Amino acid sequence: MIASVAFIPVVILTGQLASAIAAPELLDPFFWVFLLVTGVLGCLMAWVSAMQINVTSPVTHHISSNSKAVAQTIIAVVWYHESKQMLWWVSVLMVVCGALLYAVVRMHEESGNGKQHNNSQNQTKPLVTNHGSKPPEVENDHQSTHAQV
Repeated sequence: MIASVAFIPVVILTGQLASAIAAPELLDPFFWVFLLVTGVLGCLMAWVSAMQINVTSPVTHHISSNSKAVAQTIIAVVWYHESKQMLWWVSVLMVVCGALLYAVVRMHEESGNGKQHNNSQNQTKPLVTNHGSKPPEVENDHQSTHAQV
């Protein structure tokens, strides 16, 4: 809503107000239904993103979002039979491999099998000491937020 209101001066200053008001799409019910549906879906996506960050971590959310965008791009390239250079495919493969490696490391840490070798005592200790539902960086952030209040 704020973006819509903030966009009005741009439309006025660029001289496009008259053509925007005269647009035939403003009278088309399909346009308004489509606009409403995309707005609702956008709000739902933002809500799911906030929930994902709350449950996991901002880094996990970023990698998840990036992986989703790469998957959509690959699907579009295959669907539309586009031709891409080898370097493009290499960069996409690097993003996919990075996301997979991150997922493997996180799964390894959360399963409790992630061990770190301590040379001084020849003991092994888990990389993750927090056995809660949230990763350590989220727990630490949550504690520092309460400490500031």
